Amino acid sequence: MEKETFDNNQFLSDDELVAMFFDENRQEISDDGFSQRVMEQLPSRSVRLNRIWTLVCSLLGIVFFIWADGLAQLKLLLFNAFGNIGGFLSSIDLTGTSPLMILAAMTVCSILVAWNIMADRKAFWR
Repeated sequence: MEKETFDNNQFLSDDELVAMFFDENRQEISDDGFSQRVMEQLPSRSVRLNRIWTLVCSLLGIVFFIWADGLAQLKLLLFNAFGNIGGFLSSIDLTGTSPLMILAAMTVCSILVAWNIMADRKAFWR
């Protein structure tokens, strides 16, 4: 068996190392249809009971939401949240800050956001 050598300039992530390990040590085990026979013998009754239970719980949740006047509570929650955000924003004192400082901070934040988006795209398409 031949040993693989890696170039010192090539850095591999943990995921790549794990994938390489499993590719090199893959073993096929035939089950002669055992898995399919087990799946066929699983009770379908439990699936039906699970769906019925989910439906009953969902209906109970909707009934409780209506009974507890959930829409009015959500409306109150949203008004309070936006009121608190508005109060917070109106309390910020920017009298000692120059417009150049605000522009610089917004530029740095925009660059960081763009950098993170590009890094996520590179990691996603790898």
